[in-house]
Amino acid sequence: MRVSIALCLIALPAAAQDRPPPTPGDPDDFVRYIFETNACVMTEDQLLKTYQEAGYGLMGANNAVIAVSAREDIEVLSRNPFRYRYFGSDFCGF
Repeated sequence: MRVSIALCLIALPAAAQDRPPPTPGDPDDFVRYIFETNACVMTEDQLLKTYQEAGYGLMGANNAVIAVSAREDIEVLSRNPFRYRYFGSDFCGF
């Protein structure tokens, strides 16, 4: 049992890299993509950095993180630091 679980965990990052890219101009698909390529869990800092790298300014990235945290398909795993889990796709649907 432990070997099969370990193999699944080892295979996860490779599978995440094969996720289809987000549809341009679709913010919901962007959320799906960034979580799927980060093992379905991200911290608030990672989200902020990802949105800034996507071309959002600091204020826009901050607003995007707030919007992501309020989504129905996001679960807050911890508050210090804030960590979020996405479960809105087949890949991340635990």
